[in-house]
Amino acid sequence: MNEEQRYLFDTLGYVVVKQALAPEKVAAINQVMDRLEQMPAADYPDGVCLGKERSDNALYLSNIVEADPVLYDLVDHPAVLPVIDETALGLYRLNHTYAIYHWGGGYTHMHMGGSPMHPKATYMCQNGQIFSPLTKAVFPLLNHDPEDGCFAAIPGSHKAQFPRPTGDHPDDNPALIPIAAQPGDCIIFTEAPTHGSYVNTSGRPRRTIYYCYSVGYMPDWGKLGLSFSQAFLDKLTPSQREVIRLKTG
Repeated sequence: MNEEQRYLFDTLGYVVVKQALAPEKVAAINQVMDRLEQMPAADYPDGVCLGKERSDNALYLSNIVEADPVLYDLVDHPAVLPVIDETALGLYRLNHTYAIYHWGGGYTHMHMGGSPMHPKATYMCQNGQIFSPLTKAVFPLLNHDPEDGCFAAIPGSHKAQFPRPTGDHPDDNPALIPIAAQPGDCIIFTEAPTHGSYVNTSGRPRRTIYYCYSVGYMPDWGKLGLSFSQAFLDKLTPSQREVIRLKTG
């Protein structure tokens, strides 16, 4: 990370990398997302599954990276890995990936925060070194304004020393702010701050994909069907498999 990114990540809990993906790359990924949106769950590509039951305003897909080869090179994206490498003290792996669709009324509830501590989502900075056991790269793909229910967080809450006194609905959290980003940008954040999304009031579709990197020794997230298939691993380059494999030291 450069000096500005390091300061923002430590102070706010996130940084935004502008234009991490070229417009043609965003368009190619959206073609895949278009197909998945209309596809019955029984027909999803091998490895991809529903992480949560589909509703009228939301769709959560686990293992989105396995959906199409166009998503493979995000595993070791050069705009993302330098941040991950520094915040995990050089020992990291891609732990899981997923996609979220939201339509009118859809949102992601508020979760996490500096207190109480979470065993997989803490944060510390000591002697000039950041340590974030779980750090996520969020790629907005479509309609990411506040009225679309964009990704949002309470800045600095990864360092909170008291439990959040508010509810889990975004409207209950006045300190919540939208994270300004457009399709092609990448929001990289430590999992520790309170975060989620605004409520989609525009009715326009919102799509985001998440590539989630942990310290190397953290097992697969596991729940919600988040676990890579061997068939997928066999399709990757050696350098991409190196980013995914479980590292113990």
